[in-house]
Amino acid sequence: MTITKSGIAILAGTLLCLLPALIPSCTHDPVGIQDLEKVYFNPQVYDILFRSCGMTGCHDGSAEGFLIKDTTDYQSIKDNYVVPGDPRGSKLYNVITDINGENMMPPGIALTKEQRTIIQVWIAQGALEKK
Repeated sequence: MTITKSGIAILAGTLLCLLPALIPSCTHDPVGIQDLEKVYFNPQVYDILFRSCGMTGCHDGSAEGFLIKDTTDYQSIKDNYVVPGDPRGSKLYNVITDINGENMMPPGIALTKEQRTIIQVWIAQGALEKK
């Protein structure tokens, strides 16, 4: 059996089209995030937001923007700043991970990697309210 040039071209084209399906996708989401211990708004996320956002000049009412109640009220946050199951589609996650950008929150002092991860896992797991 002789393989023609067109046969080689078809085979090569087919392999190139199938190659992306054979390579694992590159994401930064932890594998098995749903299998991790559940993270809840109360107390984990609430504590982070209250301690990080309720300071003078931030969301305590002394500056423009939303008040601390808006950053610690579960329903307000879920309805306005979180897309349950989608950290990257959530405004809250985007502002806390924009650590070198002008929209970083809290301004001037980034949340720790652990705090950002807790919020990421909370959102990815569906942004549950409490235990």
